[in-house]
Parts: sequence; structure tokens; C-alpha cells
Amino acid sequence: MKIGIVSSGNETLALFKFLTRYEHAYLVYHDQMHFPFGTKDVDFVLTEIKKGIWFLRDQGAEQIIVDPLFELVLLQEEEGKDYIFPLFSTYLLQYCFAYSLVGKLGIFSDFATKDYVQQVLAQFEKQYQLSEAQQSVAKFSFPFQYRVKSAGPRTAGIAGLGVHNPYVIRTLKHDLRYFKDAYVDTLIPMSYQYFRMQRTLKAFFTFNKTRFHDLSVLESCFTSLSSTKESSYAVQVWTNQNPKFLLQEKELIRLMERGKQVPMLIEKFG
Repeated sequence: MKIGIVSSGNETLALFKFLTRYEHAYLVYHDQMHFPFGTKDVDFVLTEIKKGIWFLRDQGAEQIIVDPLFELVLLQEEEGKDYIFPLFSTYLLQYCFAYSLVGKLGIFSDFATKDYVQQVLAQFEKQYQLSEAQQSVAKFSFPFQYRVKSAGPRTAGIAGLGVHNPYVIRTLKHDLRYFKDAYVDTLIPMSYQYFRMQRTLKAFFTFNKTRFHDLSVLESCFTSLSSTKESSYAVQVWTNQNPKFLLQEKELIRLMERGKQVPMLIEKFG
């Protein structure tokens, strides 16, 4: 299966933590020029993501993984259902919504436009029906109650300083305190890059009070959706920066090449 990925950088690194385990051909549109997406206007980012989608479709991508927020936006368009890989929407419906304890969800977003993020989620949740267990909870809130926190420009620090940097961990915990004080029962990261910090996220919350479904859950969603037809592993990356810049991302290159057993092609576009 040829799977396209439109990313500004960090999201690709998180996804390839498990994508490398499956025999698919990955076509990556690496928009480093606009990294990170979360610091830009949402309409501008949507336009740039659509450019990446059409580029990858021209390269033969069958389905395309995009930023979680814009996956939900594009799946509401009739045409988007034909080419968007519903990875994050499956994660939301089958895990975040389904295992919510009282209907109070914490949304951790890159984007500062909280109203936009909440409107998109409220529209998407119309596809969900409460389970019998949830219906039996007298205080269950439906439609869901959302608490939205934006990390804004600080998200760039995850890449710039690294996930184990004390400053990055300390500022992340400062943001997470908002959700603990709001008594949310489920934390939903609206960017794949936060899954790189899942050790900190899981350690901060008590699972029976505030649930965070980690990268292994996202992987389960991927395997349930991806085609099992015969394919071979390959990665081709297009970047709008000098390819030498991308080669400096050693962890990403190591993951994509699966220990340098599979050569990776990098080309420049634009």
C-alpha cells in the first residue's frame, strides 16, 4: 500500500516509531519551511496541507496521513473521505470517546485558536453514540465537555531541544497541570508530536482518573485500517529545504531506513 504523509517535521518522527514495522511504501511531503504548523494561521496551514495532498496523490499515494486537526476537517468534505487515511479519527472514536469516564475531554493543541479546535471536535463527535456503560453514568456529559490548552510556539522546543531536555519536560508538565485542575477524564493530543513525550504524559496522570491512550493504541488503529495486500517497505521524501538539512535529523533517518537496511530517497520540491 502506498501511504502518503504530509508533515512539518516532528509528526513524521513520532509516526515512524511504528510505521517502519509494516511493509508499506511511504511517500513523505516534508514541509520544513512552515515548521511548526501550530504557530501558523489555521486557514494558511490547511491550504499548505492541501498542496501536499495533491502533490502526493500525483506521486501515487493511495491514502494520506495528515495533522490530526486537519484530518477531522478534511474528512467532513465528501472528497476527503476518498484519500484521507482516518488514523486520528479512528483513535478518537474507538478509544478517546469510547473509554471516556464522564465525558470531560482535555484537548492539547498546538494551535492558539481554541474556538476553531473545539468547533471541529464538536462537529466530529456527532458520529459517536454513547456505549451502554456511558449511558448508565448519571453524571456523564454528552455532548462532551472540552477543555482546550494551546502550547503554541513552545511545541518547537520538542524538536529543538529534544524530548529528554529538562526544560521541555518542565514546561510540558506546566501545561498538563491545566488538565489535572480541570478534572478531565481523557487527554487528547491534537498533534502526533506529543506522542514522542508519552512517557512524561503517562507519568503525570493517574490512568484511572485521566486516561491517555499512547502510541501503541495509535499503532493498533493503523493496523486495523491499513491494507494487508502484498507490498514492500520503501520511503521517499520530498522536502522544501535543502535535502542536506533533512539528513541532519539522524533519529528520523535511522527510523526511516530501518537501521540502514533500506535506502531512502530524498528529493527537493518547490
